[in-house]
Amino acid sequence: MAAVTVARRRNRNNERRRRQIFLVHISIFGMTEEKVIQTYPYLEPTTRRSHAIPAMTKLLAALHFFASGSFQRTVAISAGVSQSSLPGMLSDVLNAMIRRMGRYIQFPSTQEALNETKHGFYAVADFPRVIEVVHCTHVQIVPPSNIEHVYRNGKHSHSLNAQAVCDSRGVITNVVAKYPGSVHDSFIMRNSRIFSKLGEGEYGDGWLLGDSPHPLHPFLLTPQLNPTTPGENRHNVAHIRTRNIVEKSWFRCCFPNQCSGCEGEVKSGIQCTGLYGLRVR
Repeated sequence: MAAVTVARRRNRNNERRRRQIFLVHISIFGMTEEKVIQTYPYLEPTTRRSHAIPAMTKLLAALHFFASGSFQRTVAISAGVSQSSLPGMLSDVLNAMIRRMGRYIQFPSTQEALNETKHGFYAVADFPRVIEVVHCTHVQIVPPSNIEHVYRNGKHSHSLNAQAVCDSRGVITNVVAKYPGSVHDSFIMRNSRIFSKLGEGEYGDGWLLGDSPHPLHPFLLTPQLNPTTPGENRHNVAHIRTRNIVEKSWFRCCFPNQCSGCEGEVKSGIQCTGLYGLRVR
């Protein structure tokens, strides 16, 4: 009798294992799982196993991780997956979304868009002809051990020095997130595509506002270091109020948390700027 009972329990356990573990019955932004796979085909499971993690589970877990900046183990428990599976899920989602970020992170190129941005900035502090504002921030990471010194910044911590440019609504329109913490802000700007296009006059007579680490250029204005006249003081007040938009935006969509390497940090940072821009729009 005992052998029969054990056999029945074993059969029930085997039957449970055969069933699909993940039963996703929700939608996100009105997108079913089939629509998610159609939009992001790289999320579709490549394995033929019956317990492959569905695309919707991957996407929701990644959004949870981006929004909370929590530990991977906590996100994995919430998603109902193992902690060892989560890094692969995040990588799949990041790679799929990065391919689409070009449509959400765009510098204004038409005259109509440039004029709209100028009017938006002028409404903030009466600063004319401003088309974008720029800011660099250090994002702490765990550096690669073989080149640890390259990522050490002026505050003796390890970071990436990431540059963001945004418009008057706070939408990030350009991101450069590939330089280690030892690189100066002005170097990042000089070697960016935006710098070249502004220098060639592609965006007309508009100005880019930057903080004091950047040098002055015909298209890049910085604050007066030692203002002495009422006009210089008014310039600094208007400059600070106008450029404050990018610091607020950069803080809201900044890189979620520390990462064990640079590639994941760059990808997740770009993804968060794209998601923030999508939300603002």
